[in-house]
Amino acid sequence: PAEQYGDKGDFLHYVWPLLYGTIFAAAIAVVIAAPLAFGIALVISHYAPKSIAGPAAYMVDLLAAVPSVVFGLWGINVLAVRLVDPYAWLHEHFSWIPFFAGPPSATGRTILTAGIVLAVMILPIITAISREIFAQTPRLHEEAALALGATRWEMIRMTVFPYARSGMVSATMLGL
Repeated sequence: PAEQYGDKGDFLHYVWPLLYGTIFAAAIAVVIAAPLAFGIALVISHYAPKSIAGPAAYMVDLLAAVPSVVFGLWGINVLAVRLVDPYAWLHEHFSWIPFFAGPPSATGRTILTAGIVLAVMILPIITAISREIFAQTPRLHEEAALALGATRWEMIRMTVFPYARSGMVSATMLGL
């Protein structure tokens, strides 16, 4: 009966843990996947030779097409089991951090595991979109920075990143 659940204000009481877990897992995933995806996209678009960049880009595009159910089943059946020992190690050495306090999970099915699986899911999508955005940086801007004496990293920092900043944010949001 509805009387045992109290008034309508209790709905938030039941929904909040689910909403909080979703937001927390998504934040963990973005913190793990976004820098890694930008790095991979940068290597594919600006550092790797064409003989490696072509197949690497193709593999990233193939991984972006894998259904999320496959990643979820892999995470719950394979990854979670293998993360039990690392979670125990993290608890033993870093229990002073509230995130690792409390007893470690015996099954490995934690919010951190969910965040890692979500990071693996969004990594190829962010990488593929970022690679395309980095490749669209005007070649004249890149050559001008190099002609002024910038190193390759300085050229990327001064031309590619400012040009692609909004696309990088969009790629992250789309991946998530």
